[in-house]
Amino acid sequence: MNNEMEKEEKRYIKKAEGKIQESEVQLAAALAHEIRNPLTTVKGFMELLKPYLIEIGKEQYAQIAIDEINRANDLIYEFLNASKPGINKKTEIDLNTLIQEMKISFENQANIKNINLSVNLCPGEPAIYGDLNKIKQVLTNLIKNALEAFEEAHAGEGMVCLTAKSNSRKTQIIIEDNGPGMTEETISRLFLPFYTTKEKGTGIGLSICRKIIEEHKGSIKVHSRLSQGSVFTIELPMA
Repeated sequence: MNNEMEKEEKRYIKKAEGKIQESEVQLAAALAHEIRNPLTTVKGFMELLKPYLIEIGKEQYAQIAIDEINRANDLIYEFLNASKPGINKKTEIDLNTLIQEMKISFENQANIKNINLSVNLCPGEPAIYGDLNKIKQVLTNLIKNALEAFEEAHAGEGMVCLTAKSNSRKTQIIIEDNGPGMTEETISRLFLPFYTTKEKGTGIGLSICRKIIEEHKGSIKVHSRLSQGSVFTIELPMA
């Protein structure tokens, strides 16, 4: 009798957990769908502002903002269609253009924090083959982390430098800062899911970054010392 009751209880718990999970997925999907509406509105205003930005020589700012809105919409689309077969979105990506656009995206945040954000371009026109949205997701995460590290350490004037390098076979994107740095223990756990040193961090950003880079047949490494800054090096095959 007791065994039957235990089995029935387990079935009930499993069914309840399934319903809760289904409700959470539906809620997340509904929220993701609703986020698209304000994004569409913002994109419309950016399109209206674009002619005025062209007049003052700031057309690139408008285009990058529109591209980022499109990227957000693409991420939402991927989430809403996660169960469907993926579409190959890999294209040839100009490395120098990529890091210049990342600089423009973050230079206002850097200026507010009194951080000098600079780029070192690579001679020639090196290119990688990959999903532009995914690669931007990785760089966004790393640059954002670098800028936030200064804030958490209450540092003074800071430096973050984005560098592109290449040889005949491979390319490198290097994100270097002179921030507070990290301990060896932190470095050893940095890419583990749900590990974070931030008060409001989720701990999934860097693990996703590594997964994306590995899916592109590349690698991501970090070198850091306390009070001496950090260097993240992304290595990817040439296109």
